[in-house]
Amino acid sequence: MKGIAYNVAALIIEKFVVTIILMTSNVVVIRYLGAKDFGELALFQVYLALATVVTEFGVRRVYTSQKSIKSEKIIFREVVFVKYIIAALFFSLFILFLFSFDINKNYILIAIIFVVSPWEAYSYHFEANLKNDLLVKLRVTVTLSLALIRIYLCYIKADITLLMLSFVLNYALTNFICIVIAKRNNFNYVALNKKTNRRKVRKYILSRSFFFWVSVLAVQLNMRTDQLMLSALAGTASVGIYAGAYKLVEQLMSIPSILANVLLPHISRNVQSNKEKYLLEVYKISMLASLPICIILLFIAPLLLPLLLGREFIDSVPIFQILISALPILVIVNVSGLYYSIFKLEKYAVYRNVFGLCLSLVLNYVFIKYFGAIGAAISVFISYTLLAYLFEWILPLTRKNAHLKLQALVSVFNIKTYQEIFAYALQKIKK
Repeated sequence: MKGIAYNVAALIIEKFVVTIILMTSNVVVIRYLGAKDFGELALFQVYLALATVVTEFGVRRVYTSQKSIKSEKIIFREVVFVKYIIAALFFSLFILFLFSFDINKNYILIAIIFVVSPWEAYSYHFEANLKNDLLVKLRVTVTLSLALIRIYLCYIKADITLLMLSFVLNYALTNFICIVIAKRNNFNYVALNKKTNRRKVRKYILSRSFFFWVSVLAVQLNMRTDQLMLSALAGTASVGIYAGAYKLVEQLMSIPSILANVLLPHISRNVQSNKEKYLLEVYKISMLASLPICIILLFIAPLLLPLLLGREFIDSVPIFQILISALPILVIVNVSGLYYSIFKLEKYAVYRNVFGLCLSLVLNYVFIKYFGAIGAAISVFISYTLLAYLFEWILPLTRKNAHLKLQALVSVFNIKTYQEIFAYALQKIKK
């Protein structure tokens, strides 16, 4: 447990540092660009994130769920091969699509993601071996450097294209440095000589990763449907107003996926543990950690947003308040994806997330049409609440996960939970 606590602590520190860095950078960029141009940049980031998910193809979860170092070394080379094939396929489709339609040519920068995607396998290696303290240093360094560069670009009044490039380089540089570190540490993988063995491993990777991929892609589309539909129904300026609020919440929303990447290898390898009990504790901690953030930011939002973003973004305040109110629900939905990975229920994760995407599309269409950017925030709140506590009760195999989440929710309103936290803290202080 010391190892997992150390890794989680390292990631919490990373998220705190990165949040401060990115918040400062985002504030400067938002003020520099204004609502309309920032809306354009926000849409670019939406498509960039989707490109990253598309090329990842769910392979990360397959790799980090390996139960031994030996199986990890066997699978590594084939993971790289699979990622090369996937990257080449989507790169070709992307270039064809880009030049077949009248699309902003700045989007050619996204092609870099497809080119460097296979490098990401080396970051999986560090995640699978719980070397997240190393990844923390790397990610913070790259993020800090590029955030400072973005501030400088705004200072010299650079073109929006350079700001777009800085977001692409974040992904590329992080994965390139992972390769360098792995080589220096003499990371060795097992090369399979027989074609039949290679095919067997590749089939295993693709059969499991496909469900993860569809599931994660549905989640990412669900998270970004609001901005995509706002762009189509209300225009780029509305996206800018919405994204001004969303960007401040986004870093907090990313914490669950970071925690999941640490917890999955630990739970998968610790086969003797009571995994359901462990998951319940993870759910409880996640909700309890998100509540204070939610409550504090909810009340200070009317002062905070105009101060940070300027008077042009005063309409972002109610949007931010709705989104931050949904934070505990967003956290529990994302963290509960661990259940599907641990108990090999990937296809049910696909059903859940596709259901969430369809629900989001309908709600966004209705609410954006009548309420604009505020409607998009309302849609997020409703769709994630239904996804967290309704859908899983329908299927017998996922009902246990729904019950665990309900237990976690009830514990938030149970005074005994806070008494236990206080007693634990008091014990630690005495030591």
